[in-house]
Amino acid sequence: YQTLGFLAVVAAAFTSGFCGVYQQKILQAGKTNMWVRNAQMGLTSVCLGVVSTIVKDRQAIQERGFFQGYTRLVWTVIIIQAVGGLNVAFILKYADNILKGFAAAFSTVASCVLE
Repeated sequence: YQTLGFLAVVAAAFTSGFCGVYQQKILQAGKTNMWVRNAQMGLTSVCLGVVSTIVKDRQAIQERGFFQGYTRLVWTVIIIQAVGGLNVAFILKYADNILKGFAAAFSTVASCVLE
């Protein structure tokens, strides 16, 4: 099982790298506005999220509503994630994928230090 796990991690690293390079190419080469491009990329996630939420929690949503259990902490995390996504788009548009990797590593270290 160790070999299978290792191969899965290697495959994930390669696909992540290729995806990052392709995304950088699309963002920097295209003439499309960055906000439009963000909306296009985000639409896929929203569609998948809505479908999976309906499949898994349809009954609970019908009884108590979609935003059941949302607290200030949940909304804070949502806002932080949204701002982080916009930061990634700006970095990829005006810098490169390598810098994005360094920024992600710095963010992880900073989060660990601040906790």
